[in-house]
Amino acid sequence: MAARRIVLGVDGSIGAAAALDWCIQCAPPLDAEVIAVHVLDVGPLYFGPATIAALQPPIAQVRRDRVAMLEKWAEPLADAGVQHRTELVDGLPAPQLDQVAIDEDADLIVVGRRGTGGFAELLLGSVPHALAHHAHRPVLIVPAA
Repeated sequence: MAARRIVLGVDGSIGAAAALDWCIQCAPPLDAEVIAVHVLDVGPLYFGPATIAALQPPIAQVRRDRVAMLEKWAEPLADAGVQHRTELVDGLPAPQLDQVAIDEDADLIVVGRRGTGGFAELLLGSVPHALAHHAHRPVLIVPAA
């Protein structure tokens, strides 16, 4: 196992692709394992318990689809020979990326400057912004090309 760990936030955005490219370039010389994490933001924060129970079959399909997407997003890591694994977690992206980094004793969290959000992400991005202010591990925010 690699001596270092990098948590990489991926969501299919241009910003996440730039963060992935950074990991492809920098993880091998750092002898770092990349943990590509996608956060599925569906839960009781937005729906009541009865609605969540009714949505379980569709949510299960969404999870299967997201796992497949996550594996596809991580293919460039495999193609480049970067030691990595993937993880799908539920919750809000910034706190969950931070928690995975804590749980994995990661040395760094890497995210793109902008993700898939709307107006709030025009300048920096809500997830990078929250991580920059609240993460318990160092954060690298990679600008899109």
